[in-house]
Amino acid sequence: MITDYSVLENLNGLQYWMMLNHKSHKLIYLIGLLFLAAFIVKTITDKFRIPSVVGYILLGTIFSQSVVGNLSFLSKEFLAWYNYLLNTLNFITVLAVSFISFGIGTSLYIKILKKLEFELALIVLFESIGAFVLVSGIMFLLGKELFVAILFGTIATATAPAATVMVLKEYGIPGEYSATLMVVLALDEFLALLIFSFMEPLSYILASPEVELTITNMLLIPLFRVAAAILLGLVIGYISQYLMIRCSSESRKILLILATIIGTSAAAVFLHISPLFANLTLGFVYRNIPKRRLDVSDKIDILTVPLLATFFILAGTKLDISNLFDTSFLIIAFAYTAMRMLGKVGGAHFGAKLSSAPKHVEDYIGFGLIPQIGITIDLAFIIQKDFVQIGGNVASISMLILNVILFTSIFTEIFGSLATEYALIKSDEIKTKRY
Repeated sequence: MITDYSVLENLNGLQYWMMLNHKSHKLIYLIGLLFLAAFIVKTITDKFRIPSVVGYILLGTIFSQSVVGNLSFLSKEFLAWYNYLLNTLNFITVLAVSFISFGIGTSLYIKILKKLEFELALIVLFESIGAFVLVSGIMFLLGKELFVAILFGTIATATAPAATVMVLKEYGIPGEYSATLMVVLALDEFLALLIFSFMEPLSYILASPEVELTITNMLLIPLFRVAAAILLGLVIGYISQYLMIRCSSESRKILLILATIIGTSAAAVFLHISPLFANLTLGFVYRNIPKRRLDVSDKIDILTVPLLATFFILAGTKLDISNLFDTSFLIIAFAYTAMRMLGKVGGAHFGAKLSSAPKHVEDYIGFGLIPQIGITIDLAFIIQKDFVQIGGNVASISMLILNVILFTSIFTEIFGSLATEYALIKSDEIKTKRY
């Protein structure tokens, strides 16, 4: 029961203010504008066969606060509203990446994992470690503090499957290289989330002099949160797939899958555990527990089109355009990209060689691991949210990391798609390019 009635007065005042200023109307205006712009961008990128993610990020950059804020004909009141409305859409980040994580989880098929377990384990292990070590190392050599170097290295371990999967789906390829790459992508995300779950708290402790570094906050608490997220995904996933099998109506299936993914995300946020890990586990349960395949991938692909478009556009709005004229920023961005690609490609090659993988897998598996945007952005948002509480120079570091990822993602998405296509040709799984 509420005993402090001043809280009610404040809430009523806030409600009255929001109604008076038609906040909901302004939000609809912004969402409508973004969807219209997304449709135009999607049309253009499809026509010129450019990854749509790149178009969405560039569109978001046009709508970014750093660009809109410099338009002299806009009033201060309008700019304040605009920034406020953009921030109110931040929940879309959690939802979008939850759906991405669920889709990745459905790629983890136990039968394939058992067949290729040693080969896959070494590939994923070495490409992730390679990216972490090289990126952290170059950042430290460039004069960044240890916690900053660790954060950059942690972010570098994640690989975004969207651009690579898009190429594979376009050709509908069933070859050995493609099958191996799909599972590697899924395992890579699992390992990246695991690394992040331990390295991000460690970096936070290193950045906060008042926080003591102990076994409990460095190891036990992150381990508990990972285990809790996995348990949450297992429980909800088991119940949901049981109900899904008994659904005969397509509309009920769609409502159930939406309720499952969004509900899991909500529960994870409430419990202060990772929605990404929980939904990854959820997808794993959907793929492996039922005796017959539930075929939810097509439904998810359709449902998430507007969600992912909005997610990438909103990510682009965080890009500070002034960084493009900052030499130190460009050096960091170039070093991050070069070391990450070297770590991914070189580490995957080394892991495949140690596991005696087929020659075409050994030589080209790393080329499908170059794209990074997706879960990487959500990890960067988590860093921003956590480290901004420390204040001072640490808060600006979190924005630097987000901007480096957004800026370099434009290139890795384009180059990553071309590199995957090149690998498919060299692996004799396709004969000609699309172009």
